[in-house]
Amino acid sequence: MKKIFIVIAVLIVSAAIVASAYALQPDKKPSSHKELCFKKHLGLSDQQLAKMKELKNRFRSDTRDLRYNLEIKQVEMRKLLTDPKTNDEPFLAKHKEISELCQQLSDKKAEMKVERSKILTPRQIAKLDIIRHKHHAKEWTTPS
Repeated sequence: MKKIFIVIAVLIVSAAIVASAYALQPDKKPSSHKELCFKKHLGLSDQQLAKMKELKNRFRSDTRDLRYNLEIKQVEMRKLLTDPKTNDEPFLAKHKEISELCQQLSDKKAEMKVERSKILTPRQIAKLDIIRHKHHAKEWTTPS
């Protein structure tokens, strides 16, 4: 019984030491593949990358409710489309609601892009535009 108590006590102390060691480390989360590519191809500094992450997190936070409401309205519209008894008015009203939410989300995206351009240098903005066009071209090409 004493041995079990000692083993449990050692495990608890070890867990506390490990937890405190992790707590003392700086808050460095592994970067996503996209972030690493941005850093590499645009030549972002660590400070710029941190600001970009903060901007992305703020955008996600600010648009969370908007994106949720948009998803709900889209589900409601799909239900209207599958109901044979639905007439045109509810469908068109729901479509208008979705369009307004899409416009609000588009406005938020534009604001984010303006903020992003304040973080990047003109050269980095030009590189980003090139990367975006290359990515867009890959989506539209069809295999022969």
